[in-house]
Amino acid sequence: MPRLPTIGPITLLASVGAALAGPAAALDPSGAPRPGGTGPAALQEPTAFRARTLTASDRLAVGTGCVSSDGAYATDGTLSWQPSCLGVFAAPGQDIAVYPTRGTPRGPDGKAMADSTTTLLVQARGDGAVAKGANGIFVNFETVGGPESKARLDTTNATGQLISVRQRPGPNGEKPPSTWGHNIDFHIAPGSGGVQSWGVEYDMNNFNQDCAPSSTCLSAAMFFNGISGHPNTAWLYSGGGSTNTYAGTVTVAKNTVTWVSGQKFVPAIYRIKLGETLYRAHFVSPTQLAGDVAIPDAPGPVAYAAQNAMVHNGIYFQGENNVSDTDLLTATSAYNAINVAGHHHVGLNTSADSTRFALLASTGQGLCLDTFDGCLSHAGGGLQYAQNGTVALRVEPGRTTTRGVINSPLSTPASSSAPCMAGDWAHDAAFVYTCVATNTWKRAALSSW
Repeated sequence: MPRLPTIGPITLLASVGAALAGPAAALDPSGAPRPGGTGPAALQEPTAFRARTLTASDRLAVGTGCVSSDGAYATDGTLSWQPSCLGVFAAPGQDIAVYPTRGTPRGPDGKAMADSTTTLLVQARGDGAVAKGANGIFVNFETVGGPESKARLDTTNATGQLISVRQRPGPNGEKPPSTWGHNIDFHIAPGSGGVQSWGVEYDMNNFNQDCAPSSTCLSAAMFFNGISGHPNTAWLYSGGGSTNTYAGTVTVAKNTVTWVSGQKFVPAIYRIKLGETLYRAHFVSPTQLAGDVAIPDAPGPVAYAAQNAMVHNGIYFQGENNVSDTDLLTATSAYNAINVAGHHHVGLNTSADSTRFALLASTGQGLCLDTFDGCLSHAGGGLQYAQNGTVALRVEPGRTTTRGVINSPLSTPASSSAPCMAGDWAHDAAFVYTCVATNTWKRAALSSW
């Protein structure tokens, strides 16, 4: 694409063969040129512009006359594009070629291929050599109260940024393309070091003294709302991300997996597949993994496959003063409050927490261990275990009741002074033994009937 002439900081982009002439100008600076030319200092001064009509062939860019697709591939092998043409580009249709910084594909000729187009492109760069914040687009928005908002709070909504998207069939009923209302594609390049990287940050700062948790005020960093004829799949859905895969052969001995051939291990591997079975394992070295669970020995080389996960923690809350009441609150009529399905090692792990109560349930609520056929609950002042609705064991202060026979292995104390605590008992084929005091046993003979 040829270089195009620049008018001050404004570049007009025209289709091939179109002339850059009078009426084609989208923005026409009125009045005399600003003192000092078009340098950064001069750009700080306000300038009035007279709007003029755009024709179908007109294109507008604010920049230095370069092309939106100028740039080069990064040298880290990730197909990441590093644009060299920085500025703002606009066109009436989806005519502006975009080379995404993350994942620009190569064409058959090995050159970068633009498979994305847009009507508006902001191409900018944040520079770590400059001690200031950098933003690709900055929306500075303020809302002020008035008589309408005072009278009808919910009818005078104000939005800093609103994206309204409608997905609909084509003229002949064709299925529309996959559509995202908002998509952030974030790439952390190799060699960046110990950086902090946030896909999205919401800073919700509540300085409203009238907005306490117990008041009628609502404040939340994120709110999901929908009007649906049919339920959506989920409010938050994480999935579809492809991870790196590893394959080769290994041997296994005493829960240690040793690399033999193929791809060596990397610290990101968290599970390994041998045959059709998945095992949790962690990285020890490029040639060794340690099983988190028992992995059967395999003295001869066997095929392995492994992957790394997309994230380390699905949802992560940290900070002593982050949440005051409940980390996760569900107050709905859903069938399951939390449904765990997949390939986990532990369903619920509170072992590293200082919580006093790992599970808190009220009277009559059950902890079921075999679907709904074997449940523990607290009822009538005691703890009880029921199978298929029938109470099999009940424990309460002063009494333990069981339905059926109590079974314990036959055992004989070594002597009448063998170690014991008052209340211990044992039995064998001839006697029943009871510990009546510390290290003091008495017995009674058994007989047939």
